[in-house]
Amino acid sequence: MEKKTNTKRKKKKNRSFVVWLIAFLVVLVVGIGYYCYREFFSHAGQAVTVVSQMEDYPYYLNSNATRIYKKYYKELEKELEDKRIDEKNYVSLLARLFAIDFYTLSNKVSNQDVGGVQFVASSLVDRFRAEASDGFYKYIENNFNGKRKQDLPEIKQVDISDVKMTSYEKGEFQDSSAYQVMVSLTYVEDLDYPETVTLTFVHQNSLLVLVKVD
Repeated sequence: MEKKTNTKRKKKKNRSFVVWLIAFLVVLVVGIGYYCYREFFSHAGQAVTVVSQMEDYPYYLNSNATRIYKKYYKELEKELEDKRIDEKNYVSLLARLFAIDFYTLSNKVSNQDVGGVQFVASSLVDRFRAEASDGFYKYIENNFNGKRKQDLPEIKQVDISDVKMTSYEKGEFQDSSAYQVMVSLTYVEDLDYPETVTLTFVHQNSLLVLVKVD
């Protein structure tokens, strides 16, 4: 009789252990599922999308654009709507927008999220992006979950120091009326990033495209 009682107790203990184990596994699976769900949607929330595209031009506005970038983007839209485009103003706005987007790293999701590529000559984009990812953008930490703590630069002001016409010949590009634009950069916080940059633009069909950054 005692043996039967002990056997029953053991069976109850085993059943209790199995029930506890199942409950633990259910909680664990639910917890992991919730974590994955949260991380997925946090990642999705960080996705950069195009919110505006200029008709007949390759210029666009991303969802992560800064206030100053939006300001000059609107100015570029207005300039390009004019039947008689002021080319000096056009190239100045391109230089401002490139400098803001490229040198602002605080809104970039990863080191592959290179800014300013829309202003670069199409045949140079792949090389430009690769060099930026391995160079200026190399140490940007991923921000897929929106929790990055890294201090990164943000442009708050761009000034055009000089715009001059020049001759440019390299590879496929030959332009006797190219533009060389000197840009001064001011950051929200001084983190020891470049404060001046010289950009060279050449004519390509009806566009001015960036071919050199000094």
